[in-house]
Amino acid sequence: MKRRLGVLITLIMIFVLMLSLYWNEIRGIINKNKINQENWVGIWTASMQAPLDDGTSHKEFNNQTIRMIVHPHVDGKKVRLRVSNTFSNEPLAIEEVHVAISKNAADIEPDTDHQVKFGGKSTVTIPPGERKYSDSISIEMSGNKGLAVSLYVKGKSGPVTWHPVSMQTTYISGGNDVSNSDSSAFNKREEAWFWLDGVDIIADPSVKGSVVVMGSSIANGNHSTVNANHRWTDYLAKRLKQENTGMTVLNAGISANHLINNPPENGDNALARLERDVFNQSGVKSLILHQGLNDIRHHPEYDADKIIERMKQIIDSTHDQGLTIYGGTLTPFKGSGMFTSQGEETRQEVNHWIRTSGEFDGVIDFDKAMRNPDEPSRYLTKYDSGDHLHPNDAGYKRMAETVDLSLFK
Repeated sequence: MKRRLGVLITLIMIFVLMLSLYWNEIRGIINKNKINQENWVGIWTASMQAPLDDGTSHKEFNNQTIRMIVHPHVDGKKVRLRVSNTFSNEPLAIEEVHVAISKNAADIEPDTDHQVKFGGKSTVTIPPGERKYSDSISIEMSGNKGLAVSLYVKGKSGPVTWHPVSMQTTYISGGNDVSNSDSSAFNKREEAWFWLDGVDIIADPSVKGSVVVMGSSIANGNHSTVNANHRWTDYLAKRLKQENTGMTVLNAGISANHLINNPPENGDNALARLERDVFNQSGVKSLILHQGLNDIRHHPEYDADKIIERMKQIIDSTHDQGLTIYGGTLTPFKGSGMFTSQGEETRQEVNHWIRTSGEFDGVIDFDKAMRNPDEPSRYLTKYDSGDHLHPNDAGYKRMAETVDLSLFK
């Protein structure tokens, strides 16, 4: 009996020793499984593209802090960040990342400043072509306030994955200023986002998921007021929050983006980036597709059938993922620099198909809401930014009002 008891005690001691030796690994597995079970939902995104070769985008940062301001338009208490090195052939080493509630310009509320960790570490290296999520961060977020994300790159960063024409100022300093609470150190400004391509929250039961808007410059909000959050997706996000729909909005617009082609300066085409920018988003339930006008404008040889064929491919791929997809009719463009009567005819044919084919799960008639009834190929003047291609702030607000929120209930 004593011998058996001694063996049992010995086994228990060995178990305790092994547990203590491998506790960090065991805890990591537990935490990983816990994270995977948590209900993460995307609340903000920026579609990334490769750096340009003409010198208009950053080739690299070096010993600099990049502070970006994002506006998710939701409340939350726990978030995580997604950082992208998708378009680089070199590893991206980030020395330190902080997040805080934005106050004004580059100013932050100092008592909300939090260090962000990746796998428990304050530094993170992202391999070429990959993206990484941060650990969860406990921070009180309000839909009325922005989130300031500060990344410090100690050495040379290599080619920078970025999102140009952000319609939001990004602030850059020399040195490590991730916790600096005022604007004084940030002496350089850019209208672009760098590396940061997603923010998620752990959703409470009232949050059902996200709707992704895929498009080009109109989705991106070009010609809206900079730093005002007057993109139509911003207005839509506020409507969804006010009506307690439980849906968030993710803006996957890229300025000058195409359905079919891949001009290097305009990002991957819509189909090529569908998985990365839509299907891989956390908690995605629906897609709004509002794209095709750039293909018509830049390629007058494209007929309606070619545009529609690509839309059908996107619809089929979306349905294969178990998601719903809504089609937005293409807005007027007469008076803009690339308008042709042939292009207008193609636009009308595409819009007719969107409205009547039944291929989409629903239709959002932006064209009807924005056009001049006396000359349907033109914008109503009150919605025209002046270039006859993009809406102004009032036009973007009208676009958001056109969306039937019952689509998401």
